[in-house]
Amino acid sequence: MSSITIENINSKAELKRKTAKPLLWIGIVSIIMFFSGWTSAVIVSKGGAPDWLNINLPLAFTYSTVIIVISSLLFHFGLIAIKKDNKNLLKILVLLTLICGISFVVSQFLGWKSLYNNGIVATGSESTNASSYLYLITAFHVLHLLAGIISLIVVSVKSFLGKYNSTNFLGVELSLIYWHFLGALWIYLFFFLKYIA
Repeated sequence: MSSITIENINSKAELKRKTAKPLLWIGIVSIIMFFSGWTSAVIVSKGGAPDWLNINLPLAFTYSTVIIVISSLLFHFGLIAIKKDNKNLLKILVLLTLICGISFVVSQFLGWKSLYNNGIVATGSESTNASSYLYLITAFHVLHLLAGIISLIVVSVKSFLGKYNSTNFLGVELSLIYWHFLGALWIYLFFFLKYIA
């Protein structure tokens, strides 16, 4: 391989390192704006509706909150592990984080099922503004979380292939930033839906 080719590869890798985090943060800011818009719409709609239905969140949503906090901690310790070149611990912690991520989605479905069984529906003649917003906001969070799960699958596969080490862990770090963000976003949404909506 010529020195020019090696230099091109190195410059591409350096460019990726320099641009990856700013691009991720741009994406995160756009998601924040999206959910800020929805939660603002809830506040405005609630203020203009004297018959606004106050919905008690199912216990499954509380379980979701606990699960996502635990998953963030596990993944954070995974990053610490790879910075110390502990590849085996990274594999275990990323896999556990992935299991927690899937468990979060399952608990959301159980929450929706509980709501539906109690007559709180998303659309149709029996729906209300409050119930429609609740389903919409939680469903869009799950959609964003699915992107996080895909990221976790990629990181998990790469960790099992030994692609990460103490000098090359950008993929783990980017996935962790996004996962922490999703956790913080859910905590905000959970308390918003529980005490404000």
